[in-house]
Amino acid sequence: MDPGNHSGDHDGNASDAEVERIVAQGPHGAIAVAGVAAVVVLAIWIGFYFLVFLPRGVIH
Repeated sequence: MDPGNHSGDHDGNASDAEVERIVAQGPHGAIAVAGVAAVVVLAIWIGFYFLVFLPRGVIH
């Protein structure tokens, strides 16, 4: 067992062509995670606006 290999059944010897193919597909996962995080933050902000700020009314 190779202690430096933590990828399960992958032998760790990816060819340059395979790496280039994967990189060429782009960062779809990172963009999806960032998009979900932005939607969650926006939903929390809208929730606070309608559930906390509006019910308090105008501060005099």
